[in-house]
Amino acid sequence: MRVVFRADASVSIGSGHVMRCLTLAGALAQRGAQAAFLCCPQPGDMRAAIEAHGFPVIPLQRCDDSREAASALEAMGEVGWLVVDHYGIDERWERAMRSAVHRIFAIDDLADRRHDCDLLLDQNLRSEETSYRGLVPPSATVLMGPSYALLRDEFRQARTRVSVREGKVRRIVVFFGGSDPTNETEKAVAAIRLLNRADIEVDVIVGASNPVKDRISDLCAELPYMRFHCQVADMAHFLEEADLALGAAGVSSWERLALGVPALVVAVADNQLENMRQLDKLGAAIGLGVSRNVTVEGLAQAIGNLLSSPGIVRAMSEKTLGLVDGEGANRVLRQMEAMR
Repeated sequence: MRVVFRADASVSIGSGHVMRCLTLAGALAQRGAQAAFLCCPQPGDMRAAIEAHGFPVIPLQRCDDSREAASALEAMGEVGWLVVDHYGIDERWERAMRSAVHRIFAIDDLADRRHDCDLLLDQNLRSEETSYRGLVPPSATVLMGPSYALLRDEFRQARTRVSVREGKVRRIVVFFGGSDPTNETEKAVAAIRLLNRADIEVDVIVGASNPVKDRISDLCAELPYMRFHCQVADMAHFLEEADLALGAAGVSSWERLALGVPALVVAVADNQLENMRQLDKLGAAIGLGVSRNVTVEGLAQAIGNLLSSPGIVRAMSEKTLGLVDGEGANRVLRQMEAMR
């Protein structure tokens, strides 16, 4: 089976779309499928990272040009599945691909536009299970919720080793995505510095596309308890060791939940607001609001409150372990195989 992914990454878009597609592509490859990516070249596009995982990348000159994409698909021969993970694509583009592929799989977390697809995945927490009613064909299968979260196998393996955190915070991990366009990482470093807690180890992680990574590295070097990491390949290891995380309310939320890590989360884009609210409502994280309203002082106060509240930290850890079990990719694959 040949599976083609249509996903982009950039400094402004971030890396989340491509990362979750890489997870699914890797799982499919383990089952003998051939995977390839259609991507638009742009700063921070992750094409090199995709190819490093062993998947060919076909560049597209225009992100929304359905004719160019259809021609690329037809040149590949028989395509079993086209997986679309892109906010700029809707049913019109997908419909134009129908003659070139057998099945279309849309990955979405906005529920704000129509899709012409056979299968749709939204791994976010949503208050309404009917979010996609009228947005997909009646015959489409919709997979909803974090039980379908696309996590790499390293998280499933690490989950077997983790347990509920006892509540005392000895190690913090900071990660706001690969590019962190709103620069929440530097804000978090400044907040931790205000607390002046040399007894707590801090791992600060950024992606290679972060435009201020060198400045953040220099700031971390000034503090002996803070370690800087760029483009790590073992995120599960850092989360497994952490007692508390600071991060965005996007796709990395599921990685934290799978490993039982309590978190302070920030909505770095409007499309993360609902997810942040639901995580907070369930007690799986504490939502701090939209990034533009989160200050260094406010973040420092929120961290300090948790450092003195081990019961809250433990309760969050208990809740997170019950939401994501790390088997989401396998559930999605079984559904894809059933629809072949």
